[in-house]
Amino acid sequence: MSDKNGSLPVPPEFSPPGQGATPLFLDTSGLYPYFDTQSPVAEAVTQFMQALPELPYRPLLTNQYVVDELITLLDSHVNHATATRAFETLRDSEAIQILSVSDDLFWAAGEQFSEYDDHTLSFTDHLISIQAHRENAEHILTYDPDDFATLGLTPIPRT
Repeated sequence: MSDKNGSLPVPPEFSPPGQGATPLFLDTSGLYPYFDTQSPVAEAVTQFMQALPELPYRPLLTNQYVVDELITLLDSHVNHATATRAFETLRDSEAIQILSVSDDLFWAAGEQFSEYDDHTLSFTDHLISIQAHRENAEHILTYDPDDFATLGLTPIPRT
């Protein structure tokens, strides 16, 4: 079903939280379905990604660790051509900023990781959490909502 402009409507769980610009961090689990068309949520994520130019999510952020995870997963679960296309899409995107992981961020994530001994959160999740907070990105495109809610981020899509 298309709207008046011919584009697919954005599922309501992806709708922006407010009227102004909302920084959005992109997690591996949020990007993966965009490139794996067999994913059960591929259609919803594709609709969201196609609608992003009209939505107030700005800036769109991710980091080198997310790109690494995404490319590795796509290469092992889909195929090399899809993984390469994903890398090129992210590398060439004018909308998505791929942030570097500094030594300071790396060590801070290690400290946070060691403090969460009662959770099974990945080291990359801790990196994302710290970097997102430093960039004032309180929202994250993810399909691991509990993990990131634990780390103080608001998951998109909302469940």
